[in-house]
Amino acid sequence: MLASVLYAEVYFICMIVVGLLLFWSLKSESRSSSEQWQIRMLSGFMVCFSANLLFTLFQMLFSGTSWGGGALYTLKSLYYFSLIAGTYFWCGYAETELRSGMHANRLMNLLFILPFMIPTAMVAANLWTHSLFDIDSLGQYHRHGIYHWYMLSLTALTVLCSGRHFTRAFRESDPVRRGHMLLTASFPLSLVLSWVVSQVGEQIPVVCVCITVELLCLYVGTTRQQISLDKLTQVNNRQNLISYLEYKLATHESRMYLLMIDLDDFKIINDNYGHLEGDKALILVAQALKEACGSYKLRPYIARYGGDEFMVITEGTRSEANELCENIRRLISEKQDKDAPYVVKASIGLAECTCGMKPDDLILAADEEMYRIKKERKAAKAAEEAADNN
Repeated sequence: MLASVLYAEVYFICMIVVGLLLFWSLKSESRSSSEQWQIRMLSGFMVCFSANLLFTLFQMLFSGTSWGGGALYTLKSLYYFSLIAGTYFWCGYAETELRSGMHANRLMNLLFILPFMIPTAMVAANLWTHSLFDIDSLGQYHRHGIYHWYMLSLTALTVLCSGRHFTRAFRESDPVRRGHMLLTASFPLSLVLSWVVSQVGEQIPVVCVCITVELLCLYVGTTRQQISLDKLTQVNNRQNLISYLEYKLATHESRMYLLMIDLDDFKIINDNYGHLEGDKALILVAQALKEACGSYKLRPYIARYGGDEFMVITEGTRSEANELCENIRRLISEKQDKDAPYVVKASIGLAECTCGMKPDDLILAADEEMYRIKKERKAAKAAEEAADNN
């Protein structure tokens, strides 16, 4: 009896922690795709923990009754189903964190959910086979051989997503995002640890403890990442940019470049078409930057410096940096709405880091180059208009 009480207390504490995380997530003003998957993940594991807590309480209070066995079987089945749901939602969260677009349409969503039908079928078939678990006449719970296949299938599915995170993490230049990706990728360890330790004894509440610790770490990591992001464009903000630039100036080994991107005539867009259209233009540029930087082996660092100015920090050769500038201009042109009453263009200043430079020095060099290009472009446009008038 004492072991069951302690088991229930641990599950109750884990439910409080997960419940608080769910409450704070629901109160969040922003609802990005990854945050929506995070809410589903927390909800799934909340149901999972609740089912096992109720199972333990019913086992202590009603296992001897005529209907107690059926209630225990239902609650344990709900536990297994919701563990699958929570794991599936973690995979959805992990994929959206990679911005892979796995869940962008119904077909991809269906293909993604199909592998989870295997453990779901195991739980459903257990109603007749009792090969996963059963409840004896005394209300005692017993696991059987299929349990290991059930846990193996869940672990294998999470390892596939986890491997993608590990691979991408080592291509990520932003240390904050890299740390969050590695933390996300550690989720399968919680399943493996709970699977292994549970073999010592079924009354050890290791599943809820391991998963709760993982969920808490993910929530803290997500919050830390959100603090470093610009809310509108979802790229790094100015505060994180300066910290990262100081870090890279002290640690970079290859040639490093800073790109200063400034939108041409952005004030005209705001004044003539409204700030909502101005926001759309900024989001368009941020999307172009992400796509242009996404194919690099070591992903360049992207940040919004302020207003309509963005910065990109990249390492490599001068030709690669020039190619990145061209790709950014091309993608900005390709992505804009052809029906929009304005055209989004950007001037890009490129500056190379030299020995002894401080963050302000590098920013000033890129800024001066950007304004030189902007001035030349305006002069050329004025000359062209004058020639047309003549």
